[in-house]
Amino acid sequence: AATFVDALLERLGPRSRDERLRTRIREGHESVWKEWLEPTGVRRVNPACLIRSLQQRLGADAVFVADSGNGTFLAMECLRLRRPGRFLAPVDYSCMGYAVPAAIGAKLARPQEPVIALAGDGAFLMTGLELLTAAREAAAVTVLVLRDRELAQIAQFQDVAFGRKVASELADYDLKAICRGVGVECLSLETDGEVPIVLDRAAAITADGRPVAVDVAIDYSRKTYFTRGVVWTNLGRLPWADRLRFVARALARSVTQRDGVAPG
Repeated sequence: AATFVDALLERLGPRSRDERLRTRIREGHESVWKEWLEPTGVRRVNPACLIRSLQQRLGADAVFVADSGNGTFLAMECLRLRRPGRFLAPVDYSCMGYAVPAAIGAKLARPQEPVIALAGDGAFLMTGLELLTAAREAAAVTVLVLRDRELAQIAQFQDVAFGRKVASELADYDLKAICRGVGVECLSLETDGEVPIVLDRAAAITADGRPVAVDVAIDYSRKTYFTRGVVWTNLGRLPWADRLRFVARALARSVTQRDGVAPG
């Protein structure tokens, strides 16, 4: 690819930097971050605050591994990466359970660099026991389990599109007990104020050559841009009659739920 691009640039000739476009991109990033960091009134962990704190603490060498769903889209919207090979995600088939084993592989390949896995609580149920492998191989990864007790991306789509959630709630489980069973320490992270302390503790554990899991009480009350974009893009593809019917149903459910009436 690099050879092809170099040859293409020779044919295109000298090109000036589009400063206007760069300014628009920079202002767009600033606007997004301003929205992400606004308080939601929910006493849980703001995902953007968490990801920014991780990058500030770990630097440009850190490798982030996301799982299918909100973990991937939050990372894509919040991470600012300056080097290649620093973000791994299941963007081909969007398979759940990718983050933990992929993070272990990344750590074994780059043992001197921090590796962070962003795994939803549903995705962790699929491959989380691979922490046993991490402990055995001394793959000192940090696995952040983003706990909201539901399949977050599906639940957000349902909530935005239909005004209700169906079969997306997860049965709760004891993450600390699972980690204790495989010999991995598990930390709790409940609020934004605890982020620096918990990240310091996690860093100390991984510096000792041991993996660590963090039970993160994540705040998903603010929808990702991906969720908002997918819903409205797909709505725009429908014929007008279907659009009107779709919106009318969503409004009806919103009204009946607000008034305490079970939707029919």
